[in-house]
Amino acid sequence: MKRMILHWTSALLVSAAMLSTACDTSEAEENTPPVFPELQNLTIQVGETSCDVTFTPNLDWTVSIPTDAETSKWFELRDGEMPVSSISGKASTSPVTVTVATTEQEAFDDAPTCEVSLTMGGESQIIAKISRAAAIREFEFYASAYDTNEDDFVIPYEYSETAMTKYTGTETPETAPEGTIELKWPLRVGSYTYTFKSKSNFDWLASAPSWLEVTPTAIADEDGAYQVVVTASLTEENQDGAVGVIDFYDASIDKNEDPGNNAHNKYCVSIPAFRDLIRFPYSDMNATFTFNADGKYVSQSLGSDETLYDNLSTTVSSTKGLKIYAVDLREQWYYLTDWVTIEDTWDENGGVFQQHTYTVSVAANTGEERTATLLALPQTVAANITDPDYDLFNDAGTDIKEEYKQYVYASITQDGASSSVSGFSISPNAGSQHMFDNGSAKWEVIDSENYFYEDDYLMNFGDEFMNGVPIYRLTYNTEGCEGGSIILSIKGSFDYTFIGVSEEYLDAKWLDAESWSDMPGKTSMVVSMNVNPCETGVKGTIALYQGSNVVGRIVCVRNY
Repeated sequence: MKRMILHWTSALLVSAAMLSTACDTSEAEENTPPVFPELQNLTIQVGETSCDVTFTPNLDWTVSIPTDAETSKWFELRDGEMPVSSISGKASTSPVTVTVATTEQEAFDDAPTCEVSLTMGGESQIIAKISRAAAIREFEFYASAYDTNEDDFVIPYEYSETAMTKYTGTETPETAPEGTIELKWPLRVGSYTYTFKSKSNFDWLASAPSWLEVTPTAIADEDGAYQVVVTASLTEENQDGAVGVIDFYDASIDKNEDPGNNAHNKYCVSIPAFRDLIRFPYSDMNATFTFNADGKYVSQSLGSDETLYDNLSTTVSSTKGLKIYAVDLREQWYYLTDWVTIEDTWDENGGVFQQHTYTVSVAANTGEERTATLLALPQTVAANITDPDYDLFNDAGTDIKEEYKQYVYASITQDGASSSVSGFSISPNAGSQHMFDNGSAKWEVIDSENYFYEDDYLMNFGDEFMNGVPIYRLTYNTEGCEGGSIILSIKGSFDYTFIGVSEEYLDAKWLDAESWSDMPGKTSMVVSMNVNPCETGVKGTIALYQGSNVVGRIVCVRNY
């Protein structure tokens, strides 16, 4: 019995001792003051996503950040991979680290901050102030390559490796500063335009004057890159040329505010004066419009089928005031043509620069084949013409004035009365027209006696001329005529050709002709000049015979 009493007594004493120790520890913790670390000022740099806050807690602890909307927009605590607003732990003699992460969205104009609080022993204190560095806006603008020979942009687009210079002024300049791009007008488009590429790390909008349209298209597989097409509208205010400033600004700001940090990126573009600009369809430039003896316009398709129209109807783009004149050379003097009528239609409700239709009508021809030259004079030039019969030509009347030759754009050829369906005529094929345009060769219709007075060789064929045989002169000016070959189109029937050259050049065989029939009454002929050495100025003829009669003759001159 004594042993049992002793056992319980011992157990009670041990329990009492343990309770006493526990009370002492709790009282000790309650009496231990929290030791807070010194305040840390930390920065999350651009390109970084988090920073660490390290401290050694002498008591059980809780770290937290504010939960208001502004802080939550930019910062969060990380408990492993989980975003939280507070993290708790036990007292430690070793350093403890918590991670403060920032969101991925860019902060360009603000440096948002976050305060990290540590709570221990019922007390709280800010132990870290974290700032996120403001991101730098990046915006670069590149001009595409333009091929002046082709009068078009290089396709696919090629962009300069050097970014364009930004415009730093506050007002639109009156004259284009250095680095300004002048918009171009390729033949295939309808106004002044240019194509650029932009690269940026922010979403932008474009502010531009009302006469400029900015159209962006995202470039595939290139983050932040856009193809930007700038197109000009042509107005009364900018017809003498204009400079415009395009501002690419951050879409998240008011365009009238400027917080800095490349929120605005300005570039200058310009357009040239277009008051005197004329734009004909590409097919009309240096074209020859053909009319038959009855005054019908002859349109020929690729399949060689011909269609007759009462007149030629086509288009031209210009400002109001354009004047189109038809002039011809008679004998040796130029005149305003009386057998060509041109009607021009202007839409008074249209724009200052517009495409409008004009028609060319030709009177019936009872004489020989005839030609006319078409000039289109722009507004300010046409204003100087008071009497076309004199103002368009030099004092002697033998040529178009030099300052107006740049406005010659096409010509008209009309068959003579003897060159109708039952007659005979020869003209250069469209495939060889470029040789005459660039001066490599010259084609002349011998339509007056003056030709014979200036060329003794032609005198040999004066009787044929007087009897109505059409005579032509083909002059080769350079060796570069594709080996000396010219293609001619012949209307009318003939049986064979006879080539005549002077006796000393018979062996050289410097002149040759080969023909084939496209359809009844129509023949193509290739006239070739051999490059074998011959004296410059040597002449020969190609006579076309119907039975025993000459129905056409081509005098060929080797002028190289």
